Amino acid sequence: MKLLDYLKAEKVAVSEFAARVGEAENTIRKIVYGQRQPSLPLAIKISQATGGKTAPSDLLVEQGRAA
Repeated sequence: MKLLDYLKAEKVAVSEFAARVGEAENTIRKIVYGQRQPSLPLAIKISQATGGKTAPSDLLVEQGRAA
């Protein structure tokens, strides 16, 4: 599940989720909208924070899409 879909389904704000994983809101926002690919440790942290609903592989940015 994409992180954006998770946040919408769970009605969680980006700012709230960023606080939950201990990252800057801007960093999480860029990951949510596919503008940035997280490091592997951050991808794992995000996956754990979603209870496994968003897998690290769901956070990969397609080549050529990253800003």
